[in-house]
Amino acid sequence: MAHRGPSPHLSWDEIACKDGTPYPIVWRKERAVHLGRLFELIRREAGNKPITVLSGFRTFDWNKKIRGAINSQHMFGRALDLRPPEGHSVTSFHRLIYNLPASSGLRGLGLYKTFVHVDIRESNFLAQWSGSGAKDDSPAD
Repeated sequence: MAHRGPSPHLSWDEIACKDGTPYPIVWRKERAVHLGRLFELIRREAGNKPITVLSGFRTFDWNKKIRGAINSQHMFGRALDLRPPEGHSVTSFHRLIYNLPASSGLRGLGLYKTFVHVDIRESNFLAQWSGSGAKDDSPAD
């Protein structure tokens, strides 16, 4: 069965840039597949409930417009900002993701006011941080 995205519950539209730019084709067979595997694992661990993707891939210009991190993993197609599914607080969702096995591919984990950032950066360790505010993918004023 063909997927409409990199995994059964993650679509290309969900991980496209909010400026309308699609997820780059050159990263679809590897990066997107790894991101999809991580997303499916998180979804399964969270009770197989729908998870809203607030942000996936970002172009350099869009990332600058929303004041994203200078070297954001979103610009490299390796990150997702996820709203917790029903029944989970942001804190409990973050803890659930933190407890995934190292084999999950999770290498970046950020806790924000309304969402959790996950990424598959090229690293041998888990980068962690807490963000201020509730940045999503809304343009900065």
